[in-house]
Amino acid sequence: MNFEQRVINSRHSFTELEEDIVAWILKNKEEATTIKIVTLATQLYTAPNTIMRLCRKLGYDGFTELKVELKHELQEQVENETKRIFLRNFELIDAQRELEVLKLFQRYPKVNFFALEQAVVIAKACTEHFYTLSDKFRLYQYENELVNQIENNQKSCFFFISLSGESTTVHKLARLAKEYGHKVVSLTNLTENTLSDIADVNLYCYTTREVYGHYDVTDKTPLMLIMHSLYRSYLESLNQELIKADV
Repeated sequence: MNFEQRVINSRHSFTELEEDIVAWILKNKEEATTIKIVTLATQLYTAPNTIMRLCRKLGYDGFTELKVELKHELQEQVENETKRIFLRNFELIDAQRELEVLKLFQRYPKVNFFALEQAVVIAKACTEHFYTLSDKFRLYQYENELVNQIENNQKSCFFFISLSGESTTVHKLARLAKEYGHKVVSLTNLTENTLSDIADVNLYCYTTREVYGHYDVTDKTPLMLIMHSLYRSYLESLNQELIKADV
């Protein structure tokens, strides 16, 4: 049983003070895995022996075992969440939509990637992979550069990467590309968003937004998973063309 289950199973025998200790642990799980029993006792105006009695009621040998087990539970939750997110992204790999994108890659002489802020790191790595297969793939990070490509070049494919899909700069560029007759592909998080509404073909990844202090620390790895699948599909299509040419 995990900590919450042990609490439910033993709650009928708790004293009011033990309820307070349990409430503190549930509210401060991470801190509880490292705090010393004397420190906790002082903080809750009780004695270490009271905490030890509670631990035994919950089925632990002592406070040390409670902390160790609680730490394992927290690690397991993180691992399970990571696995869930990865599996969700594998489910989002859509062969039919990949094929639609590949047809655009093959049809147009240029494929222009665009991303902003933290998504640039992923976009850069992905573009470099595609560039090894053809110099038609380019990454642009500045609005004025992409506007120049949109307004002064022959019909091309423009690929916008944005987790939120709600960047006003990206919206403006995507709409401009459509006005000039270019094809637009989007890769966003699995949400209803403006960029997906603008694009001709939509690819999706799945991640959950995380904030640490004032910083957005949302995991961008799912973007890479979807792009890697697209890259492998494109590489396979090139290999098939070589095989046909040799026959």
